[in-house]
Amino acid sequence: MQRLLPVVPALLIAVMLVLAGCTGPVRSYGVYESKAARTAKEERSAVENARLAVQAATERQAFGRYLAQVLTESDDEAGGVQGTFDAIQPPDPRADQLRVQLDDLLQAATGAVANLRIAARRGDVAALPGLAAPLPAVSQKLDDFALAHS
Repeated sequence: MQRLLPVVPALLIAVMLVLAGCTGPVRSYGVYESKAARTAKEERSAVENARLAVQAATERQAFGRYLAQVLTESDDEAGGVQGTFDAIQPPDPRADQLRVQLDDLLQAATGAVANLRIAARRGDVAALPGLAAPLPAVSQKLDDFALAHS
């Protein structure tokens, strides 16, 4: 029984975090659009963190373990942002279109950041610049989306 007690608070915290990430239905397109814009900004932040890590690696200013950690955190952030947005119920067909548009960008971002994380964890620092090549365009598209829907 004593072994289980330290696990209970951790489990309770985990459940609370999951529930905090859950979002109920959004009742208007304007609110949904605002959430989409905020999501694009948050995703762009994860992309830019990954880009900075790759830049540091390219300039030999970061160690492998540090790169792996930063890229893992960027990947976690990008995936979390996408998961939170995908949990929001679009209120109407126009919001459905917006969701598809943003999801395409989110998938491009999360896929590219995941590839960077995998390469860094494998110690393949030389592959990072090539894998990061799509990130500037993805970042710009996320920024454009956020500005267009703010």
